Amino acid sequence: MSTTATRTRRPHTRSKTGCLTCRKRRVRCDGGKPMCTRCTSAGRDCEFGDAELPLRDRKAVFLPGEQTPWVVSSSSPSATLVVDSPFAKSVEPFDCLGLDMSLRSRELLHYFHHSHDSSDLILTKASRNSFASIAQHPDALRDTLLVAGLHYAWTVGDLQTYKTTFLFHKVSTIGILNRWLQNIQQPGLMTFIRHVSILCFIEASYGNVGDTEAHINGLTDAVNLLSPLDDDFGNRTGLEEELANRYLLLTHYAYKGLQARILGSDSLKTIFRQNNAAEFSMFVSLIYRWKTQNVGHLEMRLNAMKLLPFFFAILPSSTHFHNIDASPLIEHLRHVTMSTQTANEDRYKCDPSWEWVEGSESRLLCAIIGSHFSSLFEDDMSSSSGNIKYSISWSGMCAASSLYMHSVLKLWDGGQAMDSSLLRRFLCIMKKDLDDTISDLRSDDTSDFWFWRAFLETATLDVIVLFNLFKSLSVTGSVAKGAMQLNLT
Repeated sequence: MSTTATRTRRPHTRSKTGCLTCRKRRVRCDGGKPMCTRCTSAGRDCEFGDAELPLRDRKAVFLPGEQTPWVVSSSSPSATLVVDSPFAKSVEPFDCLGLDMSLRSRELLHYFHHSHDSSDLILTKASRNSFASIAQHPDALRDTLLVAGLHYAWTVGDLQTYKTTFLFHKVSTIGILNRWLQNIQQPGLMTFIRHVSILCFIEASYGNVGDTEAHINGLTDAVNLLSPLDDDFGNRTGLEEELANRYLLLTHYAYKGLQARILGSDSLKTIFRQNNAAEFSMFVSLIYRWKTQNVGHLEMRLNAMKLLPFFFAILPSSTHFHNIDASPLIEHLRHVTMSTQTANEDRYKCDPSWEWVEGSESRLLCAIIGSHFSSLFEDDMSSSSGNIKYSISWSGMCAASSLYMHSVLKLWDGGQAMDSSLLRRFLCIMKKDLDDTISDLRSDDTSDFWFWRAFLETATLDVIVLFNLFKSLSVTGSVAKGAMQLNLT
């Protein structure tokens, strides 16, 4: 009796990457792009549709409470920057997200999570300690997506790929702020401050300088509610109050830096001529061109932008801030001073002006944000306390740097008086820091640093007194400006 061999089909995994032509004909496709091998040899048209997730991945991606992604027209421009699909592997560490991740939110988050250089120790340390926390807090995750969208735009010179995603989360953030403003007595003031701070960065980076100014004013009022400048200000050490002051210090610093950069460039002044706002496509194209030409070390500002979500991350209530070593920041301030003096001597005529082309201000901004993490991770991100040359609180150093840029170098506001509410807060922060470090006067090295801050505070006060005095006497602006400069020399 003959035995008939039964043909057994060899098991294989069904391909999800084949072209539409081969899949329609039910034949195996090697997935080659732009044309697969089978269609090429047969002379057929080869088309690929949008990638479809396997069922097991779709179940993992759309968690309970998430909406189905909106449908984006297939006619939308293709991505300028190609990133690996976040669904090809685990979207570490975002296995469970507490936010509506509609549109291409996961893809944008994946881009941002993998955009930093692993050799950047500060960013690596910050992300390792904060990304998991960000993923579990909807507010922090939404802020991160906004920053990620702007980082992508500044990196490639176009936001089109993620524009709908960016606007979706921006509108959501504005809605949260408006609902809270309907009853400012309700809980959530710290969340409000955090959102407004991020929105200031977003609007400024998007070219809406006028809107940013309004947000800064609102942020100042909110911080005044949480951290009143009363007689007890110097004695309070609460975490939320310290964070609120840090948010205001950094937001104001970055905004004034961008504003001064605009005033120092004929190209930017032309773009921002209408209503103190710029067409984003023109603005980001110019930023991208300068970045590729390494004008102003804008790559450093992108690095600073990557740190923002971690700077504004929700911290455990047990968090304790340490003093930082101000030596690197002082060195950056020296370079900013030298580049400003060079620009004032008219040695170099360029657009933007030399103090911005040279890039020391961008390096200073990145160092200021990085030093915030040094105050958090004292163990291995900063020197041991015995090796710190100039010990100071982060807030005290940021306030001192702001007053130096404004009142001494006059890079900010053209030497005009600072907003009185902001100035009072900066001076209170500096006074608190001077009181806490009064023991520095026992050492020659540290006493110089202490006196520099004290003189800076005094000089700033003298400028305001002189300005108001000359103003009340109706002295011309040029004479008043000369008197203020004389007082600082």
